[in-house]
Amino acid sequence: MQAAKVIGNATATVKHPSLEGWRLIALQPVDINNIADGFPFLAIDSLGAGDGEMVFFTSDGKSIRKMVGRNDCPIRFAVQGIIDNQEAV
Repeated sequence: MQAAKVIGNATATVKHPSLEGWRLIALQPVDINNIADGFPFLAIDSLGAGDGEMVFFTSDGKSIRKMVGRNDCPIRFAVQGIIDNQEAV
């Protein structure tokens, strides 16, 4: 798993049937200092992460296919959790 910042969401008029009902969001992966690390990408999100929130994600295809319930799912990344804001403590 790796951390990323939600930088937006995506809408599609046509998408793979395995993605029907799934929310697509744009993520910017970050390093340990929360500095952008690599190119942004799309991920499925079942947790409702909002713009600017920090999340952790997986690229484990087997777990994503199990989550979606189909073996032909073309998505590579999925949000697995929202990181709490520790500054508020």
